[in-house]
Amino acid sequence: MATAVQIRTRAALMLGIHGEGQVLPAAKSEDLDNSYTEVYAQLTVKDQVTWASDEDIPDEYAPYISALVAWGRVMNYPIDPKRYALIAAAAKAAPLEIKELQASDAYITSKAVYF
Repeated sequence: MATAVQIRTRAALMLGIHGEGQVLPAAKSEDLDNSYTEVYAQLTVKDQVTWASDEDIPDEYAPYISALVAWGRVMNYPIDPKRYALIAAAAKAAPLEIKELQASDAYITSKAVYF
């Protein structure tokens, strides 16, 4: 399970505003926390969350949530075009990947067990 701090850190790394082992400044940390809150709200409306807002995120969802959090703040920070393109591609794929994960979860939990 991924914590909110891990999601925030991964998004900050994607944006290039944080290096491995560095401490994220409070203002940037708060900004990314707000982005996570926005992403969670958007996914809730689409019925695409399987965890409570204050719970850890399942590992298989973490890269996609991080990409959406980074995408939500991509215009707030100066980033190079290559990094922008990578974030854009990851964020574009994220909703489809999340939907696919949910479909596989639903399939697994709905399979009948015969004895």
